[in-house]
Amino acid sequence: MNDGRNRRLLAAFGLLLAVGGGLSVCLGAGVFGSARSGRSVFDGTVIRWWNEGGWKSFAVVVAIGLAALLLGVYLVVSRLRGDDTLRRIPTVTFERLDGTQGETTLRAPALSRGIEADLQSIPEVQKATVGLFGTYPSVEMRAVLEVSDDIDLEHLPARVDEAIGRLETTIRTRPERVFMTLRFKHTGGDRRLA
Repeated sequence: MNDGRNRRLLAAFGLLLAVGGGLSVCLGAGVFGSARSGRSVFDGTVIRWWNEGGWKSFAVVVAIGLAALLLGVYLVVSRLRGDDTLRRIPTVTFERLDGTQGETTLRAPALSRGIEADLQSIPEVQKATVGLFGTYPSVEMRAVLEVSDDIDLEHLPARVDEAIGRLETTIRTRPERVFMTLRFKHTGGDRRLA
């Protein structure tokens, strides 16, 4: 089952749970009339148990309805977020070039470590963490760079673009989207405000 179909099925199930939970809360509260809220749904033993519970019975019905409602809303919201469902690329298998035999396959962690080392070669970058997501050749790159607080931000994009260009040469495609997060690390002595 592909991710899109799976997402739609879980969203429909979550919507069904949310509607069912909302309706049960409304029914228990008497929104549809007191005759419906007092009508028997279960057999006599269960009804007697609920009747003897008084306000506790109402609280249990409302709690069950709210739990179903919240579960349904959670499933709908979590499944409709498309960007968070990207999976890491397990391997990259390159297409054969004309006149060549065999295939070249690289594991994504090796590619990630390579681009991390390339990004760490930028003087002010202290540490780089890179993840490659999607399915080849539609690659998305997410990176976290720990940089010194005196970094030259004007030249950083050009240096990062050079590293991405080298990645493009390696995997024969440019990442469709690149997300960079910069974490600034203080490198100098204590600073004082005048």
